[in-house]
Amino acid sequence: MSCKMQEDKRYQNEIPGRYEGSPSDGKITWDKTLGHLHTVLHHKKLVAEGCFAVGLYRQGLLHDLSKFQPTELLNGFRYFQGGMQSPNNGERVVKGHSDSWIHHKGRNRHHYEYWNDYSIDAAKKGEFPIRAVRMPRRYVAEMLMDRIAASKTYMKDAYTDEEPLKYYERGRAGELMHPQTAKELETMLKILARKGEKECFRFVRDYYLKGGKM
Repeated sequence: MSCKMQEDKRYQNEIPGRYEGSPSDGKITWDKTLGHLHTVLHHKKLVAEGCFAVGLYRQGLLHDLSKFQPTELLNGFRYFQGGMQSPNNGERVVKGHSDSWIHHKGRNRHHYEYWNDYSIDAAKKGEFPIRAVRMPRRYVAEMLMDRIAASKTYMKDAYTDEEPLKYYERGRAGELMHPQTAKELETMLKILARKGEKECFRFVRDYYLKGGKM
């Protein structure tokens, strides 16, 4: 196998949230349990540090608590992916969908998927009936911290400040968000990629969360 092919394979395994999960027997073992708990707690620590840096103390403390509820926790143990990507991907391989993710996105406001509703005018205009709702800025900021922390958690030493933007662009998540929400998140990801974490957090704390025009 060429060096480039080896690098591409390694990089694919490090991309957070990809859907090429590894098959799992669905059994809960000590190794999976401890590995998943370590991953979740490390991720929460990174998100808390980011949220605290921009003044979102409550959100930093409460981030992702639903991961400790049975639906998410037990599936996290069963489909643990070695700390290289989300257990949700392993669950999708086995079931074709992730019960854990369906549970998670409906309880955590920092996920843009939470902010979807029916449009009462869609039938009249011939549009798709589900529409994206604009997210409050404090949750967009938490989404930013979540994306940074996920990239750091799964990519480990390969992480750079450009990776959250690259992942966002590959996933095309902006097409599913409210246009203003996508604009705000993209702006902050670009600041992170071009100027680094310290400058990005300063922008979020001193401008974005204080209502600065975007």
